[in-house]
This record gives sequence, structure tokens and C-alpha cells, in this order.
Amino acid sequence: NSIAVTLTPGQSSTGNDFVDERPATLGDKVWLDSNANGVQDAGEAGLAGVTVQLKNADGSVAQSTTTDASGNYSFTVAPGTYSVAIVTPSGYVVTGQDLGGNDATDSDINSAGQSAPVTLVSGQNNPTVDAGLYKLAELGDRVWLDANANGVQDAGEAGVQGVKVTLLDAAGNAVGSPLVTDASGNYLFSGLKPGTYSVQFDKTTLPAGYSFTTQDAGANDAADSDVNPATGSTVATILSSGETDLSWDAGLVANPGAITGSVLEDIDHNGSG
Repeated sequence: NSIAVTLTPGQSSTGNDFVDERPATLGDKVWLDSNANGVQDAGEAGLAGVTVQLKNADGSVAQSTTTDASGNYSFTVAPGTYSVAIVTPSGYVVTGQDLGGNDATDSDINSAGQSAPVTLVSGQNNPTVDAGLYKLAELGDRVWLDANANGVQDAGEAGVQGVKVTLLDAAGNAVGSPLVTDASGNYLFSGLKPGTYSVQFDKTTLPAGYSFTTQDAGANDAADSDVNPATGSTVATILSSGETDLSWDAGLVANPGAITGSVLEDIDHNGSG
């Protein structure tokens, strides 16, 4: 770049300045936050094809792009103040913002998919504006009548209606409202954030004269009973993004009966006690 300056004898010319204004870059990654902890953990993959928008300070869209096969994106811009927004794909939920203490590996967008403003100077490269997404999970299955008391759901064994089932978090606190098994003995907790859960079956709602069958009796976890007979609860399980786990069952068996009576000495031989 050049300018022409004409000087007469004794004249001074000021203000002939040149600004080295190099472009700046802003970007990084959209990834699947499998455990919904808001941090890019080892093995968590990028999400391809997600629309990412670069917005000016006034909120108008300056540029738009889509993430590549590894979930990466990048904008080359003039120095200034910008923000980044993503168009959340159908079926996904935005993870927690600014968790974990490391700006290079956390998620920087809020629940609406928008980052805070970022100011870039000439030549700056800022590869820290990330976005974590996950899918909701579900957990459930069935309460059934274990007719032969073998701890396994065999063909023809009926479901049990009306049993109260509560979902618990890692700390043992109830999550949402309890469910009651339907006419087929089924229940399903849906719309769950990935994390650690267990299931509590209410012993007081079992049919009269029944209790829980043997726990973990079969080799097939989808067909055995997962309930501790003494407590009515299962062990904890970890649900990942988008997982459907239909393996948490409870088998019921009839309580043992009793035959009682008396043995008497018939002293007068009249045939009655």
C-alpha cells in the first residue's frame, strides 16, 4: 500500500500512518459429551455437520459454517468483538457451560447455544470456543411373576401391575416422580441426563403374599431379576448419551406357606382330642 505526499519547502506532513491489521481466527470444536459432565474427556468424539454461526457485537450473523468430520470449525475475521452460536441438532441437549476449570476443554455455550463475547486483536488465534452436546437417555423394564422361582423370566410368566418404582441418583436421591408398573408389568424412565442411577422397587406395593425372587440368577442380564430381595433396590448403573437400558427387572415369588396342627394323646379312646 502506498500514498502520495506533496511537500513544499518548509512544510511538514503528519498522519501518514499505516496499520498492520492482520486477520484473527476463532474456533474449535463441537463434541458429544457422552457423560454430560461439560468437559471433553478422552474418547469423546466430535460431531460433524453442526451449523456454527459467528455473530457481530450487535448480534447479527457475520459468518456461518458447519463442523467437519472431527467436529472442528474455524472463522477468519478482522479484529473485533464476536460471539459464537450453534444451531443445536434435533435430539441433542446443550451440556453445562464453563465446567471443569479448563477453558480449552470445557463447553462455552449457554443453554440457548450462545457463547459470551470474545474480543480478538490483530493476528490472534483463539481455539477455545467449544460446544458440548448430548442426547437424553432412558432406563426401565419389568416386574414379573417368577412362577417357577428360578430367578429368570421364562416364556409365559406374566407381568405384575401396580408396583411402585423410584429412580435414584448417585447420591440415593429420588429423580423425578415415581412410576407404577402397567398392565404388562413394564415401566420406563425417559428424558434422563447421562449419569449414574439405580432403581428402588417399593416392597409395600407388591401383591399380598409375594416377595422378590433370587437376584442375578441367570447369565442373561436382560432376563434375570436385578433386585436385592432384602432392600428392593438395584446396584448403580451409568447411562451414557442416548442410551436405552431396558434390563432392570424384578421377579416376584409367592411366599412359602405353612401347615400346622396338634398331635394329642387320646386317653379315653373316643377318637377326638
